Amino acid sequence: MIVLYHPQPNERHRRLAALLQSAWNISVAFGPEDDAVCWNDSGWLDQQSSAEPPSSDHAAWIFWRTWVWEETLPKDQHARPIGRDAQRDLLLPEAEVKAREWAASMEISLPDMARPAPVLVVDIDHLFAYNGRGLKSAVGGFLSDLIRGEFGELRTRVFGPDPFYSLVFWTELARRFPQLELQFFALLAAERGPFDRGVVPKSSVVREALRTLLVRFDVGAHLSYGSHDRAQGYRQELAELESILDRPVVRQRSHFLRNAGTEQLLCSLESLGVVEDWSLEFADVPGFRSGWASAVPCAGVQQLPVAAMDQNFLGMSPREIADSLHALQAAAWSVGAPLRVGTHWRIFGPRPEVERSGKDFRAWREGMNLWLIEWSKA
Repeated sequence: MIVLYHPQPNERHRRLAALLQSAWNISVAFGPEDDAVCWNDSGWLDQQSSAEPPSSDHAAWIFWRTWVWEETLPKDQHARPIGRDAQRDLLLPEAEVKAREWAASMEISLPDMARPAPVLVVDIDHLFAYNGRGLKSAVGGFLSDLIRGEFGELRTRVFGPDPFYSLVFWTELARRFPQLELQFFALLAAERGPFDRGVVPKSSVVREALRTLLVRFDVGAHLSYGSHDRAQGYRQELAELESILDRPVVRQRSHFLRNAGTEQLLCSLESLGVVEDWSLEFADVPGFRSGWASAVPCAGVQQLPVAAMDQNFLGMSPREIADSLHALQAAAWSVGAPLRVGTHWRIFGPRPEVERSGKDFRAWREGMNLWLIEWSKA
């Protein structure tokens, strides 16, 4: 155990101690003990502000970069920090690098650097294009295709395969890259809204599809945008998924990254039995939002950083995408952490182009595949 000297540690010291304990793999505390280790304490943690503390105060700077810095960024319409306005290198997990440097200066022995396999984080915003979306949606879509003379779509609605259902792709990807970790998050959207177009939880087709997915892969909750606005919204959607999977749901990732990293969300999740939140990510750019590539403990929940999302790479060539992912992976490996990369279930289905957003993810699919091939051969 290591005790860092402070005469009267407060909640910020205790929060930081939990983070350092996770990073250093030893017990960490702040206190006035006679054998406590002195550090260059600027007093910033005693009277916290949004101003950047001196870098020589390792404790304050790590706390600031992890939890305070993003609050200084402008927000988008969904109250998410805008990463492209950041005046710093987001492609480096700099808070974690700082923590490791501080440990080395105190001769704390850290585990050898690992080069763990990457993790693909798959958001199932749309499990199906046509199936499992309710009677009203099915009838409306059928009539719309009939009026437009889209007879091929009518046949697909009746006989399949559903354009978004991509289990075949993911099963084959897992076979090709057995070391690759896949983590799925399913959006049920118990109530639909302008940002939620999920499937109906009670649909037998939906329930069977998710149970089939669980046979091979882990499935967490992708809490809907609207769940944040409803009393018991989180509880309802977690309960729906648990009833389908017949097991506790311990991982979640917020749709649209709404309220990501907020103590209010994390405390609510912890009270509902959620252990991991995978929402620590910028919506608009690649990078390490908290300055960490490893898990960040907060409010009783482990926050798992996701460093990039498919939409961050629109407009780039497959080669540029693969190179960007290699660079992010090297940054994560520099602190012995895995790279987590997000993507969407629907864009790997038989015909993702039926999605009305009109975004072209062909280069992303090719670039992701190129990166995985090169990683597996390295």
